[in-house]
Amino acid sequence: MSRRSKRGMPPARDQGGTKNAGAKSAVSNSAAKQEREAKRAARVEASYQKRKRGELKRRLTKVGAAAAGVALLVAAYVFTPESASYSPGSTGAVIEGVQTFTNATGHVTGTVNYPQTPPVGGEHNPVWLNCGIYSEPVANVYGVHALEHGAVWVTYDPALSPAELEALRMHLPSSYVILSPFSGLPTPIVLSAWNAQLAVESAADERIPMFFEEYWRSQYVPEPGALCSGGIDGPGRVS
Repeated sequence: MSRRSKRGMPPARDQGGTKNAGAKSAVSNSAAKQEREAKRAARVEASYQKRKRGELKRRLTKVGAAAAGVALLVAAYVFTPESASYSPGSTGAVIEGVQTFTNATGHVTGTVNYPQTPPVGGEHNPVWLNCGIYSEPVANVYGVHALEHGAVWVTYDPALSPAELEALRMHLPSSYVILSPFSGLPTPIVLSAWNAQLAVESAADERIPMFFEEYWRSQYVPEPGALCSGGIDGPGRVS
């Protein structure tokens, strides 16, 4: 072929260059797609982990609340003092400092002037005071009737310290006992049973449990075995 003919022919296309450009574009699109999928997977994983943390937190909160409730029950059981235990009935034991008296019995209505403070016997209201712990003074005419049933009435000066009062409560049995404040006592604490009385200066006095052992639910009261409940509550009954 002549030179002229060659010069009139159009230049040949670069097929290799076009293929290379297309391949690069495909690779770029694939990389972008993979990046988007990776980001989406990361978001899904982050959301899943957040939900897991939230569920774990809720479970721990429930477990903590349950554990706290159990701890409170255990604390209530451990730190609530048990009632003291005594044998009912008198044995005739002689306790230093105990005074004994002779008082008649009988049911009356209205007020009664008692020779002892607090009273340890005598005429009283037909309704007895329910045994228990009182934060306020109770009426003598009801308290004496509870003594007639075999209860021990523990009275204390209203100025007694909380610690001393708590120590005093440690001596109390679970029934047939009255605890109440009483103004005008000869000593900070006075224990009274039917026709017997012991005055002490402190709740640590070792004669307190001795008095309970001898006079609590004595068989020598006018009405042994009669109820100490089912009567009347005084003001400020705690238990």
